[in-house]
Amino acid sequence: MQEYKTRISTKGQIVIPKEIRGKYMLGVGKTIVIFEDADGGIRIMPKMKLCNIKINIALDPKEVEKEIEKMREEK
Repeated sequence: MQEYKTRISTKGQIVIPKEIRGKYMLGVGKTIVIFEDADGGIRIMPKMKLCNIKINIALDPKEVEKEIEKMREEK
């Protein structure tokens, strides 16, 4: 794992190194997600679409559809 150092600007902005932006296709306007780890660290990750996440559990398609409908109604 490579370590990169950057600074926080007076506006609270950080620069993500070019190598990382290229590797994760982080361009202007791309959304990233920031998490706090349980051990007190910070994680910055590109926001991913659900279809890009691999899940190794069996899902009942009817139950999934019901949950999606519930989420749509909540909006």
